[in-house]
Amino acid sequence: MKRFLLLCISLFFTTAVLAAEKTPEPINENAFLIQKEIAIWPTDQTYNSKVSVYNCQAVRLAPDWLLTSAHCVYSACGTRPCTVEITLAESLDLLVRVRVKHSTTSPSVYIYNGFFPGQNRISGVDAALIHFEPQKAEFAFVDLQTGNPISKSEFDAKLRFDTEAKAQMDAYGARLLSVAGVSTVQLKPKIVVPKTTAGVVSYLPSRSPEVYYVDELRHFVSPSFGVRQGNSGGGVFTRSGDLVGIVSSLLYAKDGSVSFYDAEGKTVMTFKNAQDFFMFTGFNGSTLNFIRNKVPGLCTVGVVPDFATPSKKKFDAIVKAEQEASMQF
Repeated sequence: MKRFLLLCISLFFTTAVLAAEKTPEPINENAFLIQKEIAIWPTDQTYNSKVSVYNCQAVRLAPDWLLTSAHCVYSACGTRPCTVEITLAESLDLLVRVRVKHSTTSPSVYIYNGFFPGQNRISGVDAALIHFEPQKAEFAFVDLQTGNPISKSEFDAKLRFDTEAKAQMDAYGARLLSVAGVSTVQLKPKIVVPKTTAGVVSYLPSRSPEVYYVDELRHFVSPSFGVRQGNSGGGVFTRSGDLVGIVSSLLYAKDGSVSFYDAEGKTVMTFKNAQDFFMFTGFNGSTLNFIRNKVPGLCTVGVVPDFATPSKKKFDAIVKAEQEASMQF
């Protein structure tokens, strides 16, 4: 696909370092077409500039199911009816969006039951699903050359000749890398964080091999990159296109620290400089079962041994490795 943009992680690599680096695995850009822009707002409010609209990303796992972060939908959908607008495709010529209505009597948004905002450990359970039923949803088709809305039949006729929009419309599904039942592991493939904006997919590839799933935290942790992209709810992929997790968020103290707690509220670990790390939701036993119970035909594979190596490193050693890796970039 032609509408991709590579974001440089750093401009400070020396020629010697670049020469010494091995040729990286090619990035499967087409895998990122399953990532969609979404906007969420309370249904009882008019969608305008004065309304609280939450703009996030989502991954289309199946034709009628999207995965996003729970914190993206909780405020608007947690206790009241809400509307989710999904941009299914946007090319130079065509735009199609769909609006999904959610309420307690007719649910379309499913938030992981263990999620509650205000916890610094939320990225371990920060997952939500959006059910998109074409027969109930409200579609909007637009001819971007004229800026005018068009009918579905007109859209379908134009879509036949718009390969870019068609590829976006047809894109769904990903293989999820499961960490269910494993202890701390180091991920073998490097990760990529994409973001879709107005039909253009930009992506940020990590050069660091220091990506760990830490069992005590129920998080993936890597050197800082992608944290400030504003793409909550989007996917974290391998270069080949497998889905490692979803972009979450963490709450920081004024001093830049963040603490993690277990189910009983006991502090497990505190980061003193939390902004130096990228932590994201992985598919552990609880989050994976949450998704499996809703999404039919979900494709999953265990990370060990092909995608990750068991690690006996203590958490302090992992943090040190992350800090050293961050200093190189």
